[in-house]
Amino acid sequence: MKKTPAQLLDNNQIMYTLYEAVSSGIIVLERTNHILLANKKACEILGISQSEMEGSFLYNMPFEVMDQLKNKVSFEELPSQTTIQTGTEINECELGITGKGFKGIRWILVSTKPIFLTESKVDQVVITLVDITARKQTEQALSHSQERFLSLVDSMEDTVFTLDKNLVHTGIYGKWMEKHNITPEYFLGKSLKEVFGETIAEGQEKVCQLVLKGKSQIYEWSNVRDGERLYYQAILSPIKNEQGQVEGIVGVSRDISEKKRMEIGLLESEERFRQFAENAKDVFWMEDYNTRTLLYVSKAYQKIWDIENTELFSSVFTKIYPDDQLEVQGFINKIAGGESQIEYRIQSKNRKVRWIRTRAFPITNDEGEIYRIAGISEDITDLKEKEELLRKSDKLTVVGELAAGIAHEIRNPLTSIKGFVQLMKQDMDELHSEIILSEMDRIESIITEFLVLAKPHQDTVFQHRNVNDFIKQTITLLDSEANLNNVQFETILMDVPQILCEGNQIKQVIINVIKNAIESMLCGGTITVETGTFDESYVFIKVTDQGSGISEERLARLGEPFYSNKEKGIGLGLMVSLKIIENHHGNITFESILDVGTTVTVLLPTKLLP
Repeated sequence: MKKTPAQLLDNNQIMYTLYEAVSSGIIVLERTNHILLANKKACEILGISQSEMEGSFLYNMPFEVMDQLKNKVSFEELPSQTTIQTGTEINECELGITGKGFKGIRWILVSTKPIFLTESKVDQVVITLVDITARKQTEQALSHSQERFLSLVDSMEDTVFTLDKNLVHTGIYGKWMEKHNITPEYFLGKSLKEVFGETIAEGQEKVCQLVLKGKSQIYEWSNVRDGERLYYQAILSPIKNEQGQVEGIVGVSRDISEKKRMEIGLLESEERFRQFAENAKDVFWMEDYNTRTLLYVSKAYQKIWDIENTELFSSVFTKIYPDDQLEVQGFINKIAGGESQIEYRIQSKNRKVRWIRTRAFPITNDEGEIYRIAGISEDITDLKEKEELLRKSDKLTVVGELAAGIAHEIRNPLTSIKGFVQLMKQDMDELHSEIILSEMDRIESIITEFLVLAKPHQDTVFQHRNVNDFIKQTITLLDSEANLNNVQFETILMDVPQILCEGNQIKQVIINVIKNAIESMLCGGTITVETGTFDESYVFIKVTDQGSGISEERLARLGEPFYSNKEKGIGLGLMVSLKIIENHHGNITFESILDVGTTVTVLLPTKLLP
């Protein structure tokens, strides 16, 4: 069915709109070389207006055409004429044009496609134009750059090479090949395995894979040539396109055999030292004198400072105990004067305090200038603890001897007084006499406990008792003293199982703890006493006061003989209490916050362990 003029007009309008929508230049050429249609992009590329082009003949256009070598192309040799004559489609032919509408040469990528309205011959040709002038200019600039590159690398002592993404050699330059009588053909077109063999190439390929991911690398390898082992170093970098994608690798390789032989000798010497240092318990270290940057530290530091990551460890003079910081800083400043030694404390991440002994000395360069400091640090915590135990042992010996003498001196008159009270009992009020005798019994038991310092209680009789009874008795005994200090008691006594204990001893511990709590509360307040079970095998007694609290330093020394928080105290009460709980296979812990209060927790087993 024949289309009407209106339908043809609609089809032409659709086709024209389509051509204008594409980003390439489009020309529709009739067999007679009459330009039927040219979109705006084609007019822009050729520098001719649309009115000048449409309806005109192609051979009348005001420009000249040349090939890639800048030779003039005749009208008959144009791709459009080849397509008209043969019906052949031509894809991406590069041509240059010159005209009045622009300066210099404009390079165009031309494609043609025939349109057959009848089967016998080509009726129309669609010509596609793409402006590639910028690309050609870039290619020319790259060509000039490559020429300069080749003139540079061919004169280098080092070897410059390129690899594609398959790790095949695509280029190699430099005087090294001439020195070793090797031609570029030995490398070009060959993979790393083909050139170096599987053993050497395995390591090279691993490094190259990192470079193909965009990371520059430095790699060293060795090879045996003519019976001599040669060492090489290569600096590898990725080759990226305009989109930032890696297309290959460029490398610079150099012979480092002489340098490597010297390094191997040095490394052997250093390895012997390293094996000694790494297996020693002491810490060997070295720092830059000016920047105090840690240059080396043996791995023994990990155990002492409780740090595994070297990057987190900056110096053996780190994590210093606050009281020792000034002394350590003074020591660091005087290292330049010669070999020095210091003992100081550190705090590891679990806040455990360790004693360190460090010997340090300066290292000078050829000009006599100090540029490094080195030293040896050792953990002397065990030695310090043994010294402290010996000191405490000496004190305990003295206290034990005093305890035995004092107990003997007090017991004799106490026995006499107790006897007279019993004789006078019939003339006294029964309640008063019972209280006096009970308190004398308690004094006698306290004297007995004083002897704990001198020798363990091998003849102590253990019985099943309830700690709640001890607490009630103690509060009754200390209630008047508490009232004088404006202190009240709050008790939370749970139903707890009986414990196997020596009653007077445990009672003495409770009296000591509560009495200390009262004396710490100068402004009054409340003392809370709690009991309960812990882990089914223990009974706990917890005494919490609202006193002045105890500092961390004092907490660490609680229980030492002759050390007390009280102005007039001699530090024996708590020490006796600790010994009593130890004999009962229990435990005492202290928690305190300055100006808030202290909590003392006593754990006692329900069954006495052997």
